[in-house]
Amino acid sequence: MARANFIDLTMKSLVGLLFFLSLNAFAQQSDVFRIDSLPQKGILLDKNWKWHADDNPDFSKADFDDTKWESIDPTRPINAQKQMVEAEIGWLRLVLDVDSAVINRALCLYIEQTGASEVYLNGQLLSKLGTVSKDGTAEKVHWSSFSTPVYFTFSMAGSQVLAIRYSFSKANKLLPFNLNGNNKALRIRMAETAGVTEQITALVIHTTAYHWFLLGLFLTMAMLHFILYIYNRAKTINRIFAITLLLAAIHFFVGHLNHTTSDSLMAEYYKALYVVSIILYLNMLGYTTIKYLGQKATIPFWVLTFLFLGAGVLSLAFARSWVYYLYFGSCFLILGEVSRIIVKSKKTRHKDANVLLLSFISLFLLFLLRFLLLGGVVKIDFPHLPDYLMASFYVCTAATLSVLLAKNNALTEVALQKKLIENETLSAEKQHILATQNETLERQVAERTIALKASQAQLIQSEKLASLGELTAGIAHEIQNPLNFVNNFSEVSAELVAEMQDELDKGDTDEAKAIADDLKQNLQKITQHGKRASSIVKGMLEHSRASTGQREPTDLNALADEYLRLAYHGLRAKDSRFNSDFKTDFDENLPKVAVIPQDMGRVLLNLINNAFYAVKSVEKPLVVVKTEQTDNQVLIKISDNGTGMSEATQAKIFQPFFTTKPTGQGTGLGLSLAYDIVTKGHGGTLTMESVEGEGTEFVMRLPTKIS
Repeated sequence: MARANFIDLTMKSLVGLLFFLSLNAFAQQSDVFRIDSLPQKGILLDKNWKWHADDNPDFSKADFDDTKWESIDPTRPINAQKQMVEAEIGWLRLVLDVDSAVINRALCLYIEQTGASEVYLNGQLLSKLGTVSKDGTAEKVHWSSFSTPVYFTFSMAGSQVLAIRYSFSKANKLLPFNLNGNNKALRIRMAETAGVTEQITALVIHTTAYHWFLLGLFLTMAMLHFILYIYNRAKTINRIFAITLLLAAIHFFVGHLNHTTSDSLMAEYYKALYVVSIILYLNMLGYTTIKYLGQKATIPFWVLTFLFLGAGVLSLAFARSWVYYLYFGSCFLILGEVSRIIVKSKKTRHKDANVLLLSFISLFLLFLLRFLLLGGVVKIDFPHLPDYLMASFYVCTAATLSVLLAKNNALTEVALQKKLIENETLSAEKQHILATQNETLERQVAERTIALKASQAQLIQSEKLASLGELTAGIAHEIQNPLNFVNNFSEVSAELVAEMQDELDKGDTDEAKAIADDLKQNLQKITQHGKRASSIVKGMLEHSRASTGQREPTDLNALADEYLRLAYHGLRAKDSRFNSDFKTDFDENLPKVAVIPQDMGRVLLNLINNAFYAVKSVEKPLVVVKTEQTDNQVLIKISDNGTGMSEATQAKIFQPFFTTKPTGQGTGLGLSLAYDIVTKGHGGTLTMESVEGEGTEFVMRLPTKIS
C-alpha cells in the first residue's frame, strides 16, 4: 500500500514538473521573435523587445540574461518613450528564433530612428548610426527621411540576439514647441537585400525628381512674371504672382533639403519652413486670384488665412487627429471662400471668372482626393498617386493664372500694334508722337532681349552645375585614398614618436636618429598624399566656379586621367550595377597646352560620361581615352564599343537641346557646349565617327600654340 502511494506521489510530481516546464517554455517562447520566412516587404520587428537603462558592453552578448529587463515597443513616438528619454542612454535586446530557411541569405535591417544607435548581432557590431553618448555635445543624432540599411547574414539557425545601444539626450530640446512629436524612437524592418533596396533607391530618386521638377517649374514661372513686371511695372499683379510662385519654389527646395539632411534638428526646422511656405503659397495664390479679378480680399478670407496658418503651426507641434482635421478643414474653407469671391466676380461679367472657378474646383477635388487617400478612405493601388495628385494640386491654378496673365500681356502687345498702324494715317505732328512710341518699344524689346539672354546664360550654368553634381561621387571616391594614407601614416608617426621618446630616455641616440629618419619619411608621405587630396579639392573648386577665361599651360594627360576616373566612380555611385572596363593610351611626350582647365574639364567629363552611357547594354563594355601629338596639334580621342549612332542622329548630335537619352535624363546641351568650348573657346575642332552597333569615337584637336 505504501509502495502504491509512493508511486502515485511520484507520478503526480512528474506531471507537475512537466506542466511547469511547459509553462516555462511557453513563457520563454513568448519573448522570442520567430523568423521562419521573409515576405517581399520584410518583417517589422515591433514585439518582444527588452529595455534596460544602463551601459555595459556585455549587454550585446548572446548569452546575457535579460529576463529582468522591462518590455518595450521602440516603434512608438520618441516622446511616448519616457523611460528612453529620461535614461538618455541604454540598451534594447530582441531574441530571434531563426529558421534554417533564412540562413546564409543576403539580409538587411532597414532602420528609422530618432537618436543615435549601435547595432549588434550576437555581440558583433554591425553598424553605427550616429554617435552614442550621454553627453549631448558628444552625441551625434542620426536622422534620415528614408530607411538606413544595415547589411548582414545569419550564419546559423536557432536563437540569435539583436542588441541596440541607444541614446537620445537631445529629446524635447529640438525646438520650443517640440516638432518631433510623432518621430519614431526606433523602427527596424528585416528583409532580403534584393528588392527592398531597389524600392528605397527608387523612392529616393522619385522624391528627388518630384521636388526638383516642381522647383524648376515654379522658379521658371516666377522669373517669367518678374520679367513681365519689370517690362510693365504698372501691372503689379505680375509682381504679386511672382512672389507667390517663389514661395512654392522655396517649399520644394526646403522639401528636398529635408529629405537629404542627416541632422534631426535641421530636419525639424526644414519641416516647419516646409509647412509654413505651402500655407503662405496657397493664401497668396488665393489673394492673387482675387486681385486679378479686381475684387477685394474679404474679412472671412483674412480670418481663414490666419486660421490656416495657426492650424499649420499646431500640426507641427501636436500629432493629433483633430489638429490635422483643423489644418485640412481650414484649407478647404479658404479654397471655398476664394471660389465664392470668384462666383461673385461673375456678376461683373469678368471674362476669366469661369476658367478660374473651374481651376479652383479642380484644386479642391485634387486636395480632397489626396486627403481621402492618405486617410485610407479611398484605396487606389497606383504608385506615388498622392504625389502626382499633390503636384497637380500645386500646378493647377498657378498654371491657369500664368496663362491668363501671359494672354493679357499678349493682348496688350496686339493692341499696341494696332495703335501703331492707326498712327501711320495721322498728321505729321502725330507722326512725331509715333516715333517717340517706337523708341519706347525698341527700348522695351532690348530689355526683354537682355532678360532672354540672362535666362539662356542661366540655363547654360545649370548644365555646368549638373556636370558638377555628376563629379561629386567620383571625387568622394578619389579623395578617400590619399586621406586613408594620411591617417595611416599619421598613426604610425605617432607610434614612432613614442618609440623615439623611449630611446631618448634610454640614452640610445643612434636608434632615436634612425626612428627620426623613419618619421621624416612618413611626414614626406603625409605631405605627398595631402597634396594629392588638395589637388583633387582644387580641381573640384575650379570645375565648380565660373570660368575666368584665362588660359594656362595644362597637362592634358593628367586632366584626362583625372576626369576618366571621376566620371566612372560617379556613375558607379549612382548605379552600383553599372560596370565597365576603361583604359588609357597617353603620349608620354605630350607637351603642355594652354587651355582653360575648367572648360576643358567639362568637355572631357561630358564626352566620357556619354561614352560610359553608350556601353551600358554591351556585354563587355570598354571605354578608351588616348592622346597623341601631330605637328602643331594635340589629339584627344575618346572611344567606346557601345551601340553607336545612326546617320540621322550623327547629323544632329551637336545641335542644342538634341538628346538621345530618355525624357528627363538629358538636357541636350552637353555636346553643344562642348563643341563651342573646343571650337570657339580654344580654336580647335571636335569631330565624331560612329558605326551603328559597333561604337563611337570623338576626336578633339587643339593647337599647341595660341594663334
